[in-house]
Amino acid sequence: MAGNPAHVKRLLETKQCQGGDLRDANLCRFNLSGADLSGAKLMFSNLNNAKLSKANLSGADLSFANLVAADLTSADLSGLDAKGINLFECNLNNANLSGADLRVGNLVNASLSNANLSGADLAGANAIGSNMTMANLSGANLGGANLGKANLVAANLQNANLSEARLVDADLSDANLSGANLSSANLLNVNLSGANLSGANLNGANLAHAKLEGAIGIYPEEHVMARQNPPSSSGMPSSGMSYLPHSESGSSNSPRLGLP
Repeated sequence: MAGNPAHVKRLLETKQCQGGDLRDANLCRFNLSGADLSGAKLMFSNLNNAKLSKANLSGADLSFANLVAADLTSADLSGLDAKGINLFECNLNNANLSGADLRVGNLVNASLSNANLSGADLAGANAIGSNMTMANLSGANLGGANLGKANLVAANLQNANLSEARLVDADLSDANLSGANLSSANLLNVNLSGANLSGANLNGANLAHAKLEGAIGIYPEEHVMARQNPPSSSGMPSSGMSYLPHSESGSSNSPRLGLP
């Protein structure tokens, strides 16, 4: 077991290790529920299947750590430094990740229902199939992130950066995307029913086959018009729609019909 042996021993005996050196430590499957690991150094540590519900990891460094299937329900992860972290199938429901650095992290199939990710940095993260229902992602950076098939029903993405993000088959119904940056995002087959897109930047976004029933702000009359796709080469009409700014209908930056 790597890390400072005295710090590891103190953690396991008392669940107290504020600012401790636990780098490369193997804490797989340990019950650390309610532990205080605030400011701890956990780089490259193994916390697979660990129980960390209601633990305090605020300001800790979990860069490139493994937390596959770990339970972090209601944990405090605010200000976390976790570049390249592996949160595959991790339970983060109701967790506080505000201001966390999760760049290029693996959140595939992770559950973040009702989690607080306001101001978090998830640039380039892989969050395919993640569950973020009713999560707070206001002001979060999701630039270039892969959110394919993610569940973002009723999530708060106000003023979030989703530029060049991949949201193919994602469910954003009833989500708040007001002021969000969706420029060049891939929204193929996305469900935006009932979503609020007031003031959102959709320049260059791919909205092919998107569901837009009841969406707010998608048709600002002075900027955007919707038009049916031209008939396909087979003569059959296409069911998708493209969205072109009136003032930029010839621009390459306009929302487009594109490939996934």
